[in-house]
Amino acid sequence: MSTSSCVPPLDRGIGIILLAAGRGTRFGGDKLSRDLRGKPLWNWAALAAEKAGFSQRYLVCRPDSSLCPRAGWEAVINHHADEGMGSSIAAGVAAAAPKCERLVIALADMPLVEPGHFRDLARLRGTVFTRYDDGAEGPPAAFPKKAFAALQTLTGERGARHLDLGETDMLIPANGHMLADVDTPAALDALSR
Repeated sequence: MSTSSCVPPLDRGIGIILLAAGRGTRFGGDKLSRDLRGKPLWNWAALAAEKAGFSQRYLVCRPDSSLCPRAGWEAVINHHADEGMGSSIAAGVAAAAPKCERLVIALADMPLVEPGHFRDLARLRGTVFTRYDDGAEGPPAAFPKKAFAALQTLTGERGARHLDLGETDMLIPANGHMLADVDTPAALDALSR
């Protein structure tokens, strides 16, 4: 297990799903393998999850993905990736549900999310979304087992915030910069500086 020695591992029933099955259309192709400060872009989110103490880790990829999962990550192939993010959430939850009581779902193109934010999401109860500076809610987010069945019904581009999952607690991030995601080459260049 590759977690920081000073951070205790999270309960084994808490897993993380890293969504990495997008087409990267706005980027112009495979963005997750692109270099960001000496590492492939997706490795930043994976490392943060490892440092947060997750032992159950799932990487949702396209069937033709060039990503090679890091040690300790289970690859989940989404054969319906072209349908959108909802299908990736559904595939990841289906793979993780037998072993997990709680899941954190994050995006592989958000390299600045801090391990502490992942831990906070993991340790809170109920459904928890990250609150953005504009007041919107979005990923990363965390869900209890009672939400797993609904999450597995997602299709297309609909994400979890479109579901009726009952009461939601909001988590306000310590700093807004960590919510930057890489959708374009310009966004990657900005983070590289």
